[in-house]
Amino acid sequence: MWSPLPLLRRTWEALKSFALRHPIWSVVLGIFILLFGMLLWYIFSPAQPEMITETVRRGDLTQRVEAVGTITSDRDVNMKFPVTGIVAKVLVKEGDTVVTGQELVKLRNESFAADLASAAAQYRQAQANYQELAEGTRPEDIAIAEAEVANKRAALEAARADLASAEEKLKTSGQKLEASKREVDTNLSGYIAKAASTGSEQLSTARTALKSLEDIFVDSTITFLAEQYRTTANSIFVASRKRATSSLDAVGTLSAVASYQEAVDALQRARAAITEVADAVQQAYNLIADLPLTTAFDTTVRETHKSTIATQKTNVLSAISSIDTALKNLQDSSASYDTSIATEENTYAAAKAAKQTAESAIFTYETALRTQEAQLALKKAGPRETQLDASRANMNSAAANVARARAKMEDTIIRAPTDGVITKVDFKEGEFTGDPDNANHSITMLGVSPYRVEMFLSEVDIPKILLSQSGSIELDAFPGVNYALTVTSIEPGPTKIDGVSKYRVSLGFVYLHDEFKIGMTGDAEIITGERTDVLLAPVRSVLQKNGQGKIIRILENGEIIEKSVETGMESDTDAEIVSGLSEGETVVVLIKQ
Repeated sequence: MWSPLPLLRRTWEALKSFALRHPIWSVVLGIFILLFGMLLWYIFSPAQPEMITETVRRGDLTQRVEAVGTITSDRDVNMKFPVTGIVAKVLVKEGDTVVTGQELVKLRNESFAADLASAAAQYRQAQANYQELAEGTRPEDIAIAEAEVANKRAALEAARADLASAEEKLKTSGQKLEASKREVDTNLSGYIAKAASTGSEQLSTARTALKSLEDIFVDSTITFLAEQYRTTANSIFVASRKRATSSLDAVGTLSAVASYQEAVDALQRARAAITEVADAVQQAYNLIADLPLTTAFDTTVRETHKSTIATQKTNVLSAISSIDTALKNLQDSSASYDTSIATEENTYAAAKAAKQTAESAIFTYETALRTQEAQLALKKAGPRETQLDASRANMNSAAANVARARAKMEDTIIRAPTDGVITKVDFKEGEFTGDPDNANHSITMLGVSPYRVEMFLSEVDIPKILLSQSGSIELDAFPGVNYALTVTSIEPGPTKIDGVSKYRVSLGFVYLHDEFKIGMTGDAEIITGERTDVLLAPVRSVLQKNGQGKIIRILENGEIIEKSVETGMESDTDAEIVSGLSEGETVVVLIKQ
């Protein structure tokens, strides 16, 4: 069997013999072989990547949005008429101080005023025709009618409940009358119990009145009209209703009354609370009566609510009267029992009358319910949709004519676009502005508006901008000077600049400056956020990895490890680390292969 050992032995012997005979050449050859091996190792060994790293640190972070800013102002204004005509009035002279919207010069516009009045009349006629056609078929009207039907049903059920209550009271009064006749020596405990019962009953009446007000003012149309057009009266009513509710809640029930003095005190508190309710009901009535009429809140609706509130007002005033009666009876009972029988007889008669009243109310509400159901069915019949469309189109056309006539009317008036001082008046009363000599006539003014800075930001930066944020600008004309700014307005719509959508942001100077000129530019920045004492890592080290969110590579014991992180605010250089890293860790910013 062949073996390489003899060959290796002979080769070793040959090399050994060569080294003994040629020692210098052997050393040279050995050095050459060593260098050649090192060269091969350097060429074929894997290259080590070069890494740029930084340490996670704690510090402050400021986020900025930067762009070119331009000085602008509303100070110099040159105004002309967009139409020709005869100057009717020149209302200012050079040097006059004017305010925004003030009339400066007017052309004769009698024909335009007549056109506007005619267009307004036509619009009102078209609106009336449409409302007349749409009445009964609009969903709002049907909803109101359905609500009225439901209201009448509820009122009928309430009347039936009142009848049952009246019958029960009549029965109870009869029993009490008989008991009083049998017991001449009625003691105070009976009056106390009765006073407590009366107080609780009238408190219930007051709560029912407040509930009726809530049912009326839950209507969004009424709420909108009250808040929009009767703000003061609505605020007074809301405050009054809150006080009444709090007073009723504070009184609670009178079931725990045990002594004469406790009964007197409880009735007095109940009367005060019900008086607050009466005031709230009166405020509600005044507010409803004063609301402007609309298609959803017409005369019928208003009168219905006024009637409901008037009924509740009567009930509440009756409750106050009942409380006064109960209080007087209770006080009188402490001195004499002589009138006890007469009192029970009156109570019995009142209960009998209440029963008759409830029976009459049931008849009235049944009739009203049948009438309201018939009206609802009539409203649901409605006109055809094509008729409504044609009427609506006529109304819209009339509205457009009104707007057009009003615009023409405004074209004959020059108004001050801002506060300022008139610097030149180039119009005379009676002259025709269409003559060639008058074609360039105008009126100029110097506005009091201060200088401001305009920036145009990209759609990436604009979400970061908020009103009142601070910033600064370094103008090219004044290098090295940073002027303080605050954000005053943000345009909601984009502006095309070189084919790219940009958003205009206006910034006001914190301090007044007279050294600027309109059109000056410079580097402006807005501070959009600040964080203090937070963990910071280079923003370039934050990577987005599919399925894992944001990660950062860290260097740990010579190995690169990926860690998921949660970031917060970012600046151009650093990112806030909310979680995932600790202070002092080494992050990999860039790997150069």
